This record gives sequence, C-alpha cells and structure tokens, in this order.
Amino acid sequence: MRVLKIAAIAALGLVLVLACAVGLFFATAGVDTPEGPASRGVLARGPYQVKKLDTTFVDPSRPTQANNDFGGSDERRLVTSINYPTNPNGRGVAREGRPANGFPLIVYSHGFMSRRSEGRYLALHFAKHGYIFVAADYPLTNFASPGGPRFDDVAYQPDDVRFLIDRLLRWNDDPTHEFFGAIDAERIGVMGLSLGGMTSTLAAFHPELRDDRIAAAVSIAGPSAMFTPAFFETADVPFLMIAGDADAIVPYAEHAASLPERAPRSGLVTLESGSHVGFADIARYISRWSRHGDSMACGALMGAVAEDADLGDVAGLGGLEQGVDQGRSSTPCDPFPSVRSMRPARQQMLTILAAFSFFESRFAEDAADRKRAVDYLATGLAAENDDVTVRLPEARRTG
Repeated sequence: MRVLKIAAIAALGLVLVLACAVGLFFATAGVDTPEGPASRGVLARGPYQVKKLDTTFVDPSRPTQANNDFGGSDERRLVTSINYPTNPNGRGVAREGRPANGFPLIVYSHGFMSRRSEGRYLALHFAKHGYIFVAADYPLTNFASPGGPRFDDVAYQPDDVRFLIDRLLRWNDDPTHEFFGAIDAERIGVMGLSLGGMTSTLAAFHPELRDDRIAAAVSIAGPSAMFTPAFFETADVPFLMIAGDADAIVPYAEHAASLPERAPRSGLVTLESGSHVGFADIARYISRWSRHGDSMACGALMGAVAEDADLGDVAGLGGLEQGVDQGRSSTPCDPFPSVRSMRPARQQMLTILAAFSFFESRFAEDAADRKRAVDYLATGLAAENDDVTVRLPEARRTG
C-alpha cells in the first residue's frame, strides 16, 4: 500500500548522508537566528543548562518480530537518550527553578531508517527551556535495525511510546532516583518526524493504540493521508502539523494541506519551500549546498518503490472502523519539486519556533506565558517570517 510506503521511506535520505557526514558533522552549522524580536525571544537561550543520559530500556512483555535473517526476540529494547534541564554545576535534574509539579515531558519519535539523534536541535532547545526530552531508537525502524529496517513495525511503536512514558514516570515516583519529582504527569507531549510523526499521531489519537496521558502532539512531515476525520474525533488532543510545501517524499498536498479539513481542531504550520530531509538535524551539515534537500533521497527511493509497490495493509493499525483508510495512495518524488528548497538551518529554526511555541501554549506554567505563546503562534510567527503560513482553529487561537 503506497501511502505506507511513503511512511517507510520518509527518512531514507538519512542513510545516504552517513558515508559523507563523518568529516562534515563537526563543522559549524547551527540553526539560523531570526530577525523579528518576538521570534528572537522564543529562540533565546533558556535558563537551564542541558545534560544527557543515555540508557537502554527493555520491555520484556512485548516481543520484537522476526525480520529477514533476524530471528526475533521475546523483548523490545529501546536505546534511549534523555536530554534534561540542569542547574550550573548540577549533577542531576535541575532543582533550582523547578516547577512545583515537575517539568513537562516530550517523547520524540524518529523517522524510518533514522536514529534518535535526528531531533537533537529540538532536544537541546526544549531542555534549555525546562523540558525533559526523551528519544529512543525503535527496534526495527532505526538505521541499524537487525535484519534491516522494516516500516510495518510502526504498528508497535505507539506502545513503545507508552512504555517510555511508563518508565520515566516510574523514575519520577522513586524517591531514590535522580528524576524523583522531576516530571509533571499532567504535561506530557509527543512529537516526531516522518514515520515518527505518524507514530506520534497514532499514540495521540488511534482508538486502540493511543495513550490518554498525552496532552499535546506534533507531527513534523508525518504521513497522515490515511487518517480520516473520524480518526481525529477519538480524542480531544491539541495537535499541530509542521510541513514543508516542497516535501518530495511525503507529498504536502495529500498529507499536510488536507489536514485542516480532516482534523478541523488541529493546526498546520507550512514552511514555504521546506523539504523533507531538511527537518533532520544532520541536514544542516550535508544538505546546505544542495538545490533541494530531498534530491539524494529521491534518487534512491524510486527503484525501491517500483520493486515493492504492493505492500498490503499494516497489521495492527486497523481500518475504517478505527478511522484509518489504508487504501489511500501516494507517489514520492513524482513530480520532483522544481523549486530550490529552504536551507536546513532556516528550516530547523522555524521548526523550533513553531513546535516550542505550540507546546508552550499548552504547557507553560504561567498563564501569561501560555497566552504569549498562543499569540505568537497565531500571528507573530508568520508576521515575522514571510516564508511561513499558519492555520489554527479558532479555539486554539484563544488558548
């Protein structure tokens, strides 16, 4: 089924860049600095320093399916990075300035054939501003998956999100753990890129796979054409799609532009000439000289799509009764966008501005800060950046 093929290949361009990224990765290529004063305020350095904890969570209650020469496993292993706020010279989660109920938690999901480091620029910004940001390598969709990445494992990833939330909240309730009291269980959000955006959407809305603890969700260029209006009626979760209108891999018109009609309570931020690969952290190092950020990915994808066009349904996602129309089709890279794509450094800056202001509009502790974030997302972001358009439902405009 071609629409799910899109999900499977959405981050495939990242594979191609690994070979040439070794020398370039350490080059200076930060995100852009915005010109408008309100945007500069959103992007300003936060009050915290950032620490990172790398760990591996193991869920023994759910198996990992067999995959080519990989015989499967009776558990799911999630290699995880946790970026969190800390005070200067602090050894653990920040205590000075910590909200009474703890910091908000964001679970980030990576794209197909990608890694948890894909959203690093987001992780650093959110952690500096008082968020705990968790990202894991999913067992069978990450770049180094045993037997090779397989897109249909996305059906198991919403439960991986649930498991990550469970483990972090278990730490939060453990008086002996450094994360004790650090997380506000009422302020949990999910966000992801490409197949990870689809994972986040499933975790927030799917009638059988969703986690009711999720209070807000962002999909960055995530496949969504298969989600019907009924799908988005299953839960009243604030939802934002961020997409580029020059995305060659997850076509904008079908997946993002139609979202306000299918999900009228959701918002859409469109980046003019934004590519698909440009949302990934590594694109700042390897795509900044390309005419279009998706060109390398599309060159490799077309043969794969032609060889494997009839993929069938993904077991576990259900059908129309669940609000999922797996018969919807998409064709990547045809036609390939003729425009020059946005520079990744700018694209990622705009993504920070949109995603952070969205979560702040829901999760900021102070009502005035929530209102400021609502106003910026509704009017300030597009007013100060002429390559951005924003569509928000009226209810979300007023917070």
